[in-house]
Amino acid sequence: MALSKKVKTFKALLSDWNGTVRGRPYRKIAIQQNATLSDLAEAILTSFDFDMDHMYGFYDNIKNWTRASEGYELFADMGQEDLFPGVRKKKITQVFREPKQKFLLLFDYGDEWRFIVEFLGDEEPAPGMEIPYIFQSVGEAPDQYEEDNEDELWDEEEDLDDLDDELQDDPVAESPLDAKREKRIHSEIIVDAYDPEERAISWYTYLQDTMNFPFNALCTHPDAQSPLLIHEKVRVLGLADAEDCTERIRVRIEWEKREFTVPLEQLNPVRTNKPTRQAIEDWVYWQQQKYIF
Repeated sequence: MALSKKVKTFKALLSDWNGTVRGRPYRKIAIQQNATLSDLAEAILTSFDFDMDHMYGFYDNIKNWTRASEGYELFADMGQEDLFPGVRKKKITQVFREPKQKFLLLFDYGDEWRFIVEFLGDEEPAPGMEIPYIFQSVGEAPDQYEEDNEDELWDEEEDLDDLDDELQDDPVAESPLDAKREKRIHSEIIVDAYDPEERAISWYTYLQDTMNFPFNALCTHPDAQSPLLIHEKVRVLGLADAEDCTERIRVRIEWEKREFTVPLEQLNPVRTNKPTRQAIEDWVYWQQQKYIF
């Protein structure tokens, strides 16, 4: 790529969910003048060895992106524009207008990786360097994904054959089965549950015993039985009463200083422990397969 007369320089600091900046890793990056926000996001994520495999957005509210008044989101480029425009056609010069201006780059709305992006100014490009390039790197980048160590291996084909008889009385899934998850659900969660009431109790008990409350979560989709809008963040306090979970599992949330119950499958946990995430994924899978109690 040919060098331009000037490059735009940025500092991208990887903050945590609480907004901590002291001692956190950062990268200083030079990028071409005509770059888009999409180009900038790719340069930042690549500098931290992250894969570009999730949605992201830039927001002018560093502490609370859900309260941002100016923002740019990849959602809009995918045909899902809601409040903010896209990132692929928006030039960095249209957004970062003066040095020290900051935006939050939020990557992966589930895990919420937060990069505080500060515009440093215009500089002469480093001789012989291909743009974009990193001109300062401080701190070790964290692993984007935790290693998933499995202690037990099993034969998926054999287990799927074993499940055939067990699934005869259940609603038939319309999408391909996740054999490993099916095995866990039928052998650990709803084992010996033969009617709707027993299955509801089994699911409720499993989730109550497995999930660690409270935790923060993000609304992934609207639901007629919930006041939440997509992208809204809430605090999940616990399961709803058992009598309120006879048709679908509901959880108690703290939202706008009030308490509501909403469907569990509407929420994606943010930075919670692995058992809690797995339990929610099990329930979401059950719902997506159109199984019923």
